[in-house]
Amino acid sequence: MSTLTSKVSAATLAAALATHAPQFEALAAAWMASGASAYTVCGPHGSPVVWPAGGRCPRSGLMAGIYHNRQLVGELRVAGVDSEHNQIRLNAEAQLVEQLVTLSGYLDMVTAELINKQDQLLAVYDLARAGHDSLDLDSVLRQLAHKAARLVNAEGSVLVLQMNGTEPISVHYPRRMVDDQILYYALDIMQTTQRKMLLSENDLWPAHSALRNLLLFPLHIRGVRRAALGLLNKVGSEFLTPDVKLVEAISQHVSARIENLLLYTQTLDQTRLQTEIDLAQRVQSNLLPHHVPQVRGLDLWAASHPAHQVGGDFYDFLDRPGRPFTFAVGDVSGKGLPAALLMAMTRMVIRAKSGALPNPMPNVVLAGSNEELYEDFTGVNMFATVFVGQYDNARRELLFANAGHSPVIYRPAQGGARLLQADSTALGILPTSQPANQQVRMHTGDVMVVGTDGLNEAHNDHKKMFGYDKLLQLVDTLADAPAQDIARGLYQAVHQFSAGRPQDDDQTLMVLKGVAV
Repeated sequence: MSTLTSKVSAATLAAALATHAPQFEALAAAWMASGASAYTVCGPHGSPVVWPAGGRCPRSGLMAGIYHNRQLVGELRVAGVDSEHNQIRLNAEAQLVEQLVTLSGYLDMVTAELINKQDQLLAVYDLARAGHDSLDLDSVLRQLAHKAARLVNAEGSVLVLQMNGTEPISVHYPRRMVDDQILYYALDIMQTTQRKMLLSENDLWPAHSALRNLLLFPLHIRGVRRAALGLLNKVGSEFLTPDVKLVEAISQHVSARIENLLLYTQTLDQTRLQTEIDLAQRVQSNLLPHHVPQVRGLDLWAASHPAHQVGGDFYDFLDRPGRPFTFAVGDVSGKGLPAALLMAMTRMVIRAKSGALPNPMPNVVLAGSNEELYEDFTGVNMFATVFVGQYDNARRELLFANAGHSPVIYRPAQGGARLLQADSTALGILPTSQPANQQVRMHTGDVMVVGTDGLNEAHNDHKKMFGYDKLLQLVDTLADAPAQDIARGLYQAVHQFSAGRPQDDDQTLMVLKGVAV
C-alpha cells in the first residue's frame, strides 16, 4: 500500500473534490446549519472552494490540515463557530477527506495501470501483426522495432541484422540514438558470450550522454550470422527484471517473425526461379526440332536427354529448298541456365550462317560461327563443341566439319565402327577457327552416330566411365537395326551401366543410316 500511496500528489485533492462534490456540499451545509459563516477546502495549488458560493476564504477561524504520507496536501477551514468541540469535529472531517483523497489516488492509479495494461495488450497484438502486410525486410524491421519500443515503454529501439556474407544493417526507431559502432562492438561481445547486455550511463561512451540505458538481446535466426534487438532509455526508470523478461519474450517473437519472413522470401525466390527455369525449359524444348525430316536416302533419328531441366546440348536440322540438307549437333560447356543461353545463341548463329552464306559448306559455317561467338564465349569463359554435316543424296556422301566435338562414330556397312576425330578447336577457344571439310559415304547400311560426351562419360557407382570402346561395340552390334532402334539401344545401355545413378551431363544422340532409294 505504501508504494501506491506514495505516488498520490496534492493534485489528487482537486480530483477527490470534483468526484465527491455532493459529499463536500453536505459537509458544508451541516456547518452552515451549525452557525458557520464560511466553509472552505484549500489546496497548496489552485483556488480554494468556498461555501457559501461567492464567499471569501476566511483568514481566521478553525483549521484542520489534510495530510498524506506526513505531507500537507490541503486544509479545511471553518469561520464563525470557534470552539474546541467544533475543532475536534473539523479534525475528524479532515481525516475523512484524507481517506477520500487516498481512495481517489488509488482509483487514478488503478485506472492508469489498466490503461497501461490495455496499451501493452494492444502493443502485443500490434507486435504479433507487425509486418504481416509486407514482404519488404526493411519495412518489417521498422515495424518490429516500433512495436517493441512501445511494448517495453522505451524511448527508442534498434534492430541489427547481418546475413551470412553481407554487411550488417541496422534499423533505428524513432531516430538514431546510438552509433552503429557501439552496436557492432556489443554484437561482437554477445556473439562470444551468447548473453544479453544491459548498459547504463557509466558503460556508454561520453558522446552518447543522451543514452541513459541500453538493453540488448541477441536474436537467434537460422541463416543469419548475427542479429540483436536493442531497447534504449526506459521511460521514467531503469530496465528492471520484469522488463528483461518481457524483452526476452519479444526477442523470441521478433526472431521467429524475421526467420519466417526470410524463409518465405527464400521460398518465393525459389518459386520464381523455378518458374523461370520451367519457362526456359519450354523455350529450349521448342528450340529443338519437333519432328525428324524425311530425307531421301537416309533414315534419321535424334533425341536429347538433359541432365537438368535445361542444358547446353542441342541438335538441329536445316532442310530448305535450294539448299543442301544440313544438320548440327553441339554441346556447350557448363550446365544449367548459362549453358542453355549460350546453346540458344550458338544454334541461332549456325542457322543464320547456314541460311545466309552463299556457300554454306560445314567448315565455312563453323568458321563464321566462331568469329561471331568468340567474344561472347570468352567473356564468360565457356566454349561449345559443334559438328556440322551436309548430305548429298545424288552422291550418297556426307560432308562434315568438326569443331572439337566427340563422340562421332562412323560404321560402314562393310566394316567396323570407328571414331572420327575432330580436327579443329571448339568454338570460343581461339579468335579464328579453320576446320577442314571431311567426307564419308552414306550408302545403304552405312551408319553415322553423332553424340555428346554425356554418353561416353557416364559413370556407374564405382566411378567407372562408359567409355568409347563400349559405344563402338554397341554401334557394331546395333548397326543392322533402324536408326531409332540404334539410338534407343545406345541410351538403354548407358542407362543400365549407370544403374540408376543421377545423370551427370546432357546426353544427345543423332543417328543417320543410309537406306535404299
